[in-house]
Amino acid sequence: MTQADAPSEEGGEYGAQQKPYAYYALLIALYNAAFGGFTLLYRGKKNTLDRVTGLDLLMLGLSTLRLSKLVSQDEITSVVREPFVKEEGASREPQGDGMRWAIGKLVLCPTCTGTWIAAFLTYGLHLFPLYTRPLLALASASGISQLGDAVLDLVYTDRNVLRRHES
Repeated sequence: MTQADAPSEEGGEYGAQQKPYAYYALLIALYNAAFGGFTLLYRGKKNTLDRVTGLDLLMLGLSTLRLSKLVSQDEITSVVREPFVKEEGASREPQGDGMRWAIGKLVLCPTCTGTWIAAFLTYGLHLFPLYTRPLLALASASGISQLGDAVLDLVYTDRNVLRRHES
């Protein structure tokens, strides 16, 4: 382990200057290797999906939104995050050292997690469309519900703020 990979003295956390760049690079290489593997598998496929429709893209986007939040934030999946993330109340931080810490950092970021989920959903859609489309439909419906909840939360928050100012 190099100096840049060494954890700070705060129980395995990395300071602002000491990030596990080697492990980040390994995750990037793994992501690209998965893409390379997908392209090799897809190239040999006889019945290819020649194009992604607008509906496919919408379902991929909504599914990615929902599944990335599911993985990175929802309480029900805390058991999946537990080896990589220390969660105490509202506090959430990566735990451990090296690759474990880097995965914890990745899992805590819905955008980062979403990038991986979008990739695997897209690979699934192209390699196994018959099995992936029902998953996309289910996760898309849940994503629409999540968006609706967010809009309602904004509406009710604004309404309550206005009511407080009127009083």
